[in-house]
Amino acid sequence: MQRSSRMIAVALMLILAAGIGSAATTPKLHSIEYTVQTEDGLTMYAWMTPSPVEAPAPLWVLLPMMGQTHESYSQFITALYERVEQGDSAAAAFVLPNILSLDLRGHGKSVMIGDSAVNFRTLSEAEFRKYPADITAVISRLLADKNRRIDRSQIIVIGASIGANSAIMLHGLVDNLKRVVMLSPGEDYRSLEPAEAVTEFDGDILIFAGKEDTYSRQSSEKLAGPNKERAVLKVYPGEDHGTRIPNNNPSAMNDLIDWLMK
Repeated sequence: MQRSSRMIAVALMLILAAGIGSAATTPKLHSIEYTVQTEDGLTMYAWMTPSPVEAPAPLWVLLPMMGQTHESYSQFITALYERVEQGDSAAAAFVLPNILSLDLRGHGKSVMIGDSAVNFRTLSEAEFRKYPADITAVISRLLADKNRRIDRSQIIVIGASIGANSAIMLHGLVDNLKRVVMLSPGEDYRSLEPAEAVTEFDGDILIFAGKEDTYSRQSSEKLAGPNKERAVLKVYPGEDHGTRIPNNNPSAMNDLIDWLMK
């Protein structure tokens, strides 16, 4: 019995040790929850994955596509951390950012206005036009949190589909927006039209599109065309849309991380 007890104790110690080891290398996704009340009373939800570095780190904001929640970026966050752990030359001088993932209006937990629920399937175009202001309110709430080590001069926004249109339309609303990634943007998603913001934005833009995702590919070509000095367009085989492009294509995921690490 004593020998069995010792064996069990050793096994538990090994399990705990393994757990501690994995915790040191695996990001604690969405560990800090934030809520923000918008002007019309919607409770917006977002989750913060803090940078593991002690010094202030940049802020990356992740905006899902329609029908998806913040969890659609989990694969990207994991790939980013794994890339840093591999320690290649690009990752050597890279500082892991603070990552803020949102549930957009009508999605996930961001669905309550008082006692009334809203759903993306029934939102009006006027309600969709509130997306940039909703997102700005959440970012402002986080930046006001003095307990977070955030380099407020370095903000990147990554958006998918309607989140891509919303991302670039934060230009003029969010200070120190330096770079934007647009995964499958459209010329017009539910009255969110990004062309003017793409032209006016003076930072760098990365645009992904699926070759057979016709509307988004054609929109991406039109958005990137007049802005070739700042906008990089990458078209991938297939009809994947939004976050499905990097999630389903390892080459696209590597391209995305490579660009972000520059």
